[in-house]
Amino acid sequence: MVATKFSEEEIVDYSALIATFIRGQRDAYMEQATLLPDSQIEKFSSFFNPGLLKNTFFFVKKDGPIEDPVFLKELNDRGIYFSLDHLRAITFIDVVVSYEELKPQVQFHELVHVVQYQKLGLKQFAHKYLRGFLTIGAYESIPLEKNAYALDRAYFQNPEKPFSVEQEVQNWINGNKF
Repeated sequence: MVATKFSEEEIVDYSALIATFIRGQRDAYMEQATLLPDSQIEKFSSFFNPGLLKNTFFFVKKDGPIEDPVFLKELNDRGIYFSLDHLRAITFIDVVVSYEELKPQVQFHELVHVVQYQKLGLKQFAHKYLRGFLTIGAYESIPLEKNAYALDRAYFQNPEKPFSVEQEVQNWINGNKF
């Protein structure tokens, strides 16, 4: 278990730094981002609240990945290896930044994160993401990511079978799975 390397105070402090970084990135990319096209909104409307789909922004960053913030370099120095350049896309509250045009399954995955932000709030999302990573030690096993991957797989396997992402995320919250 990786979390023993960090005190509770350090986890709270790093969570706050992560939340501040997320808010700053959201604000920085919001003006350049665009809404989903109507065709994508229609495709996802059986899974997501229409308000979420009409108010989530996407931006393709063509000049390379987002630079890792200082706190991430500090975490790497302490044995927690994570870098933003390994991600195809990253969601900053309601702004999705990617380095390439996203396939629908990846868009779906990122939209799940938007729902998670809405349900948990920025501070709790940041805290649960960090704690999940520190506890498990692998990106793919962070509970917030596991939830998004499970739901994007369900969508990809049968895009004609609707389900409520909002309810599925709430079920994970109620089950204390994050």
